[in-house]
Amino acid sequence: AACLVTFLCLTSLLIVSGKWSEFGHSSRAILARDNWLWLTGIWLTLKLIHESAHAIACRRLGAAVPETGVIFILLAPLAYVDVTSSLRFRSKWQRIQIAAAGMYTEITLASLALILWSFTTAELPRHLLHSVVIMASFTTIIFNANPLMRFDGYYILSDLLEIPNLYSRGNEAVKRLARRVL
Repeated sequence: AACLVTFLCLTSLLIVSGKWSEFGHSSRAILARDNWLWLTGIWLTLKLIHESAHAIACRRLGAAVPETGVIFILLAPLAYVDVTSSLRFRSKWQRIQIAAAGMYTEITLASLALILWSFTTAELPRHLLHSVVIMASFTTIIFNANPLMRFDGYYILSDLLEIPNLYSRGNEAVKRLARRVL
């Protein structure tokens, strides 16, 4: 599966490099006012798939998934899945695999969407595929892979560094530095 996804990603990057100006030109419409409804629907669908990937990885590795659902933060619906049972795994690599499953799935979908985009000529499907590429690649990297936010990247970094409560320790370090400097 990892080889297949790597192949898909490399293929999609090769495709976009040959059609970069066309892809970039399509990006101008991504934030258009009439595109917000499409973006919202795509984003919600991707987040449901993202969270499902966490749950599937967690169950596949033998941990329980006691709760899934949707919560509203600042009036925005966000899907979530409770994979805290994975914290009992002794292997940090199993925990990292669960934390990375959502991003892995979204990058795979972005690669597939980009390949389909390159072969599609109809305007609406092409526009929707372009939106999927942007939402499943750039936004998942900016938000989910970002170790400064308590999403997937944070938990991956915490496990890689073997520092539990990285957020608390980071806050304390910033406060000490601020006291020293100020």
